[in-house]
Amino acid sequence: MTVMREIAWENCLLEPRRDPKFERRFRRATGRPGGSVLYFSGIPWLDETTVSFNVNASKRVSIDPELVGLIGMIVSQDNSCRFCFAETRALLRIFGMPERRILRLEHDLLSEEFDARELAAIGFARRLSRSNPPPDKRDIDALRVAGYDELQIIEIASIASIFIYFNRVTTFFALPPYAIEELPDRWYVRCFRPVIAFLLSRSGNTAQFEPLESGERKGIFSEVVLGLDGLPFARSLRKTLDGMWASTVLTRRAKALVVAIVARALDCPFPEKELTESLLAEGLRGEQIDEILTHLASPALDAKEKVIVSFARESVRYQPARIQQLGRNAMQTLSREEFVELVAVASVANMICRLGIVAGAA
Repeated sequence: MTVMREIAWENCLLEPRRDPKFERRFRRATGRPGGSVLYFSGIPWLDETTVSFNVNASKRVSIDPELVGLIGMIVSQDNSCRFCFAETRALLRIFGMPERRILRLEHDLLSEEFDARELAAIGFARRLSRSNPPPDKRDIDALRVAGYDELQIIEIASIASIFIYFNRVTTFFALPPYAIEELPDRWYVRCFRPVIAFLLSRSGNTAQFEPLESGERKGIFSEVVLGLDGLPFARSLRKTLDGMWASTVLTRRAKALVVAIVARALDCPFPEKELTESLLAEGLRGEQIDEILTHLASPALDAKEKVIVSFARESVRYQPARIQQLGRNAMQTLSREEFVELVAVASVANMICRLGIVAGAA
């Protein structure tokens, strides 16, 4: 039994909802079966995000494809995400990485013999994931010294941030990792591994440099999106943020509270300032906002908002079993759709705020 398999993991909080049309779309875009995503499908902006982020998790403009997998492994390990770690581990095995090397990586990733360039990228991804303390200018400079240019630096940050997002979505819902953990040992995977690897690799080919268009340079959190300009992920992130902000499942005030709380916890000034302005527009006074962000409580909060702010704060640095139980308790107050959107917004907030830290440091 591996270390990751020993992490306490609750039963899944949600039942899957079959959607053949969405399943086909996901398979065509990613080359992978879409069974797991059906646990949280049904909200339009989240469905779009699920497809585009899964595609971008394996896309790269200029960094090495194996480095993408290693970043996924280290971030998922740091976030104790059994589901994403098992998926990344399975993909590395399917792509031909020996089991003995994966076992060494799993037990102590940074003890593996990497060159200075690889160590710099992996160490930065870990620092970004933990953000305790968050990366600063010295970490960016270390990547430059290791030979990474500005585009490669933001690409490393973006790949790490995608895994930060998926670690939270899959962990907070307690998606069952057991089938993925056993996948590489199944007879049909062993027999057809080269064919499966080829089919999966088609979604991970090198992408083209894609500058944002004029209409994509505005909107909520535009400073963060502009910091990724040139990566295909920037365009995907812009659509996600616009869709999230326009959604009516949760109120705009509730979503603003989630992001502001995460920003305060991570000491990220860009989103907190922007969301404070939004909360003022939503009717909260300055002293009420500060009270909520500092103490996670205020007479101005309604019953659902009290649940939401508590969950948002816990999402920053969490233990899987604890936040899964907190999510189960939250579902007693929130509808299924509200809870699903809360998890998605909190996951986006953790990604955006960490990218905002990188933008500020750079």
